[in-house]
Amino acid sequence: MNNFYTLIYLNREIKEKIEDAFFSFAISPHKDVLHMYIDRDEETSRLIFSANPRETALFLDFYRPPKKSNVIDFFESLEGEKIIDMELADKDRLISIYFENGQHLLFKLFSGNPNVFLIEEDVIVDAFKNPDEVRGDTPPKPEAPTFQEEVSPRRSAKNQMTEVNPLLPRNLLPYLIEEHDVDEMPPEKVKEFTNEVTQALLDDPHPRVVKTGDFCLWSKEWLDIPSEKECDKVNDCVAFAYKNAVHLRRLHENKEDILQFLERSKSQKESLVTQLKQAEKSLKRAEEYEKYGHLLMAHAHEKVTEGTTEVTIEDFYKDNEEITIPLKEDKSIADNAEYYYEKSKDAKKSYQNARERLPKVKKELEQVEELLDEIEEIDHLPNLNDWVKDNKQKLEDFGYGSGDDKQATSPFRKFKEGKFEIWIGKSAKSNDQLTSHAHKEDIWLHARGVGGSHVVIRMGNRKDYPPQQVLLKAASYAAYFSKARGMKSAPVMYTKVKYVRKPKGAAPGAVVVEREQVEMVPPMKPENI
Repeated sequence: MNNFYTLIYLNREIKEKIEDAFFSFAISPHKDVLHMYIDRDEETSRLIFSANPRETALFLDFYRPPKKSNVIDFFESLEGEKIIDMELADKDRLISIYFENGQHLLFKLFSGNPNVFLIEEDVIVDAFKNPDEVRGDTPPKPEAPTFQEEVSPRRSAKNQMTEVNPLLPRNLLPYLIEEHDVDEMPPEKVKEFTNEVTQALLDDPHPRVVKTGDFCLWSKEWLDIPSEKECDKVNDCVAFAYKNAVHLRRLHENKEDILQFLERSKSQKESLVTQLKQAEKSLKRAEEYEKYGHLLMAHAHEKVTEGTTEVTIEDFYKDNEEITIPLKEDKSIADNAEYYYEKSKDAKKSYQNARERLPKVKKELEQVEELLDEIEEIDHLPNLNDWVKDNKQKLEDFGYGSGDDKQATSPFRKFKEGKFEIWIGKSAKSNDQLTSHAHKEDIWLHARGVGGSHVVIRMGNRKDYPPQQVLLKAASYAAYFSKARGMKSAPVMYTKVKYVRKPKGAAPGAVVVEREQVEMVPPMKPENI
């Protein structure tokens, strides 16, 4: 959606619509999304910019009344100003919108930190994201990549193509390479093919969104992937691809949260069913304990010396074979008999409870499996929302509840990073609660050598480690919520929760950590605090 060749056409199409129009106002209705309202000839449209690194996009959308409550206005100095030009940088993903008052907006549509800056006299005077950090800086300058004349013969086909043209849409190259057997071509042929597909992007664009969810300018003759949507305008397909990507991300995040819960619930109930099915062992123990009680009671008149831990007597249930029975050394023979009668009674009760619970747990397991089958079939967010609403009581009965409505009363902070939930302790007591609530396969983090919050990455049923970016983000939170907050870079240790233990009698929050690893990270505050 933010490839350079896509931006060539977007710049033309959007410029045609907004030149000589007036900037009305800009708000952010969602995290990392900026809506700019543009007025022209009594018609209002929205210029939408997404600064989410996973779905960076700029496109013009139809008018929708803004939600002005609980939102902040951005770039107020531009309100009422006339747009006089729009320009794409030479061979770089920087787009500028110029205004009659001499200011311009610079859209940075690349890197891990996309942003839009308000520029005046070649100085950043405001920004959509982190304005205090960039105000007064020189704005980003176009940096055209290097186009190689010669192709490195030993490099992969993808690397060879990007040597010839670094501006190609890299997400689509693997499909293009496979379809045209580019990896079998000699270097000169790769260069020739790359120039041909580049020319097709410039001379014969076919804007479409393919079934992979990617925006594509190549026709099916070049890239034979079925289309999800085909458009006359690049802007329309970019808008569709962006909305589809957002929908899929929200669907995945919401669905994954419930799936993880149900998978864990299923695993727990399967283990419980297995345990309850083994209840016959409790009955056998009950019979054995009762037998010990009877045999000891037959010798209740006998005395045992102090410190005796077992007694060998004749087993009249087995032709008077000798049997050795463990004893509580501080009890008499009669008291030991009573002890075994009580154990027999408890074992029988355990057996009876297991028999009564087993049908109920089996039914609950079936219900969880039904819910899993149903939710796995859902592929649209509205359908998921309806499903959650219809099954709200069942989910709550199994212990599921959204983290959002419990955040205020939760003993620890909760954040989402992709499909992973991150917990952060609020106090020493909260740290203890957090670690004790975590699963043994969850990832535990803490700033090394200083006081601070315990941090946990919830892993669901996974036994591996999370993606590196998730681990580093959680580590940066651990550094921020510690006495290392003021450091540029801080060491943060991490390990599985099963390698973290609290010594008996230790102070709140104090733990012993084994098998830890360390990452150096800058302290980072979660964005929604």
